[in-house]
Amino acid sequence: MNDRHNKRSSILTNAPRPRFRAAWTAGIAVGLTLVACLSVGRGQDQPAPKPQAVPKAKAAAPANPNPKNGGLPAKRGPLTPPPKKVEKKALDPLLKAGAANDAMFHYIFKLTTPERVSLSAHYYPSRLADKAPVAFLIHEKDRSGRDFEEPIADLKGQTFAEHLQSLGYAVLVLDLRGHGANTRTPLTPRDWGAMLGDLQCAYRFLVERHNRGELNLAKLSVVAIGDGANLAAFWAAGPGGAVSSDDRPSDIAALVLISPMPEFVRYRFESAAASLAARVPMLILCGERDKESSKPVLAAKPLVERSRLSRVEMFPTSLHGFKLLRLEPKAATAITRYLETNAKLRLDEWEPRYNLLPSTISDITTARNAKAKPVPKPPAPAVKKEAK
Repeated sequence: MNDRHNKRSSILTNAPRPRFRAAWTAGIAVGLTLVACLSVGRGQDQPAPKPQAVPKAKAAAPANPNPKNGGLPAKRGPLTPPPKKVEKKALDPLLKAGAANDAMFHYIFKLTTPERVSLSAHYYPSRLADKAPVAFLIHEKDRSGRDFEEPIADLKGQTFAEHLQSLGYAVLVLDLRGHGANTRTPLTPRDWGAMLGDLQCAYRFLVERHNRGELNLAKLSVVAIGDGANLAAFWAAGPGGAVSSDDRPSDIAALVLISPMPEFVRYRFESAAASLAARVPMLILCGERDKESSKPVLAAKPLVERSRLSRVEMFPTSLHGFKLLRLEPKAATAITRYLETNAKLRLDEWEPRYNLLPSTISDITTARNAKAKPVPKPPAPAVKKEAK
């Protein structure tokens, strides 16, 4: 046993130790080199890290943004949209005059044309607002709009304008230039031709009242007498007559001509009637023995009555113009019935109109209608007596 132990110890003692150490050291070095190579290879396959963005510096707050709050920033309220701009309508000049305290009244004012001609006019408003039919009344030569404000026996003493207003119409009565309350001057054919523009100016006044919701121009009717009937016919037949914009037809729904004359400023009535027959419903009234109007009316009758909505009505009388309207029995009633059928009962709804050149009015006053009755006051409430 001792011999074996001694022999083993002698072998270990006598082993070459430096050589073993060198091999061990070389093996460790080779291993470290392989590990380093593998780590370098893996590093090349991975993408380079992205550079991080440098945060921007915050703007410095003002030294004292809100002095009333001890230098602290003001508190922000809930976000609200900016207020919308509200377009204000122009003030209605008729409102300055005020309304009469009576049941029925009308306005009296001056209408200024683009040519700076002042025309007297009377306007009878309607209570039907945007459903109201409209009546534009035109007098004859050497007369005035007062003809439509004279009592008529056929209407139980009411004037023609007041009667239409009582039926719900908005009524406009115009004094032609050189007539009525206007400046009286001798009229030339050029002045009569300029009256076509006067009628269009009066129509623009109605357009403005329409846009304010006081009437419905789709239910417009025109009633004209004598030379005024010729004037209305050529205005309606001409380009732009009673037209508010290029893409709309004429607003005239019914045209009533009383005792028209053979000619008007070198234009024959027959030509205007032929142009209007297919477009505008017409009612022509005339006396059979009227020497001035019977011939042109009878000549135009076949053209007018081609339309089922138009007709010619002859009365067995020699009365002419306003006298026919005022004195002939049932003449005024025939007109109101025709207007009701062709204008008042139309189903056209209210639509806005264009009014690029609004009319100018001045000297506005109000007047009570002749036949208007004051609004009755409500009875005072009865006071109950306490039982003792």
